[in-house]
Formats: sequence, C-alpha cells, structure tokens
Amino acid sequence: HHLTWILRDVTFDVAAGEAVCIVGANGAGKSTLLKLIAGTVRPTAGAFEAGGRIAALLELGIGFHQEFTGRENVRMSGHILGIPAARIDELMEDIEAFAEIGDYIDQPVRTYSTGMQVRLAFSVATAVRPDILLVDEALSVGDTYFQHKSFDRIRRFREQGTTLLFVSHSPGAVKTLCDRAILLDRGKVLRDDLPDAVLDYY
Repeated sequence: HHLTWILRDVTFDVAAGEAVCIVGANGAGKSTLLKLIAGTVRPTAGAFEAGGRIAALLELGIGFHQEFTGRENVRMSGHILGIPAARIDELMEDIEAFAEIGDYIDQPVRTYSTGMQVRLAFSVATAVRPDILLVDEALSVGDTYFQHKSFDRIRRFREQGTTLLFVSHSPGAVKTLCDRAILLDRGKVLRDDLPDAVLDYY
C-alpha cells in the first residue's frame, strides 16, 4: 500500500506576535499544515509546539449543526473553543453585531447561505482574542465588505500581540497582513523569507 507524504521535513519557528503567510500551489500541503497545528489532524511523524490559546478558521462552519439555530451553534462553538458559557452570553451581542445576519441568528443554520455561515463562524472564533490565530483562505467565501471587516479585526489582534498563521492565494493579502512568507512545494519548505521575496520567486 503506497503512502503519499503530504508534508515532509517541514521545520520552522514562529515568534510570538509574528504574522506568517503560507503560500504554494494547490496540493502543496498548506491546509494540512494548519490542520495539524489546530489539532484536527494528527501527524504520522514529527511534533510541534504551540504556546497559548489557538483559534482556527479553517473549514468555516464545519462545526455547525445544520438543524440548530445560529445562537445555539454559537454556544456550542464557544464551548469547543473553551470559552465559558457565561462569557459567551456576555459576548453574544457583539457576536451578533459583528456577523450582521439579523434575525437569522434564531433560524436553523441549514437556512443560511455559505456567506452567512462564514460570517457567524468568524464572529464566534474571533470573539475573544486568541494568542495564535490560524486562518485558511476560507475567508474569501465572504463578500468584499465582510472580508475587509475580518481583515481589520485580524490586524487589530496582531497589534495586540496575536501570532498569525495565514494560508493565502492572494498576493495582496500576503503583503498586507504578513511579516514573512513560507513557500510550500509538494510538502517541503521551498523558501522562507520576506513576503516580497517569496512572492517574486513563487
């Protein structure tokens, strides 16, 4: 039985408060790398260490239960994120306001558009500033207005000391958000340098 390595000998350090973008072609292993760090996938070999609370925006809305309302899903997601129920209730108003989905908050999630699920998932995952934020390109599902809003929030977190790992296909986003870029190619680190240098090479 032939095994394919998705990532092999990938080694890098990220300093606290640093923003690192991970770029590369489809199938390079970018999303898998974030899933490993988020703990949704276990590594076959190797290890990693992360200091602090991690919030992951990977496959947004995947944790949502379609039959439950937005509000019920907010409570469940909060629980999974390790935010106490009382704190979630305190934050509920902010979460609703940020998501801007109106009365849908009390409708079953199956009635939501993808964009609405993204809005709500992002609002919950970023309701409390994490030490480490993992973001997959998933955010590009939202409309431009919400993308700007989410980028602003990510930028604010960065200013407050959050470490960012960001998988992106958009050179603009890489230059705007990151101090450094890592180019993955078929599961190996090809370049690790300033965003401009890596993007030019890529």
